[in-house]
Amino acid sequence: MEKKIARLFENLKSQNLFWSYAKDIQVADVGTDILVETALKYGDVNDIHVLFECYDYQRLYDIWVKRVVFDRRFDKLNFYLASVFFEVDLNAVRSERADDDRRNKLERLASRD
Repeated sequence: MEKKIARLFENLKSQNLFWSYAKDIQVADVGTDILVETALKYGDVNDIHVLFECYDYQRLYDIWVKRVVFDRRFDKLNFYLASVFFEVDLNAVRSERADDDRRNKLERLASRD
């Protein structure tokens, strides 16, 4: 499993997807949440399959909801991920987990007196 994750990381790194990190960054430096988010957003189907082979479904689902679902730049991707990989209704997920929406959190925080 660790070898698959290391290969996935190196593949994503070779595409310069961790551009904001040092050039000599290692998989341990990135953390699971960032690796999964990056693979979901920018990886190909094989990369996503590696995630599902190496991580628990619920962990992937939670990372997807917290980090990708509410990002409107990825609406088409989210529809695809919801339909094909997570087998859920995207609108239902957004309704159920509205508290995970960063924008909603910021608006609630800003509205406090």
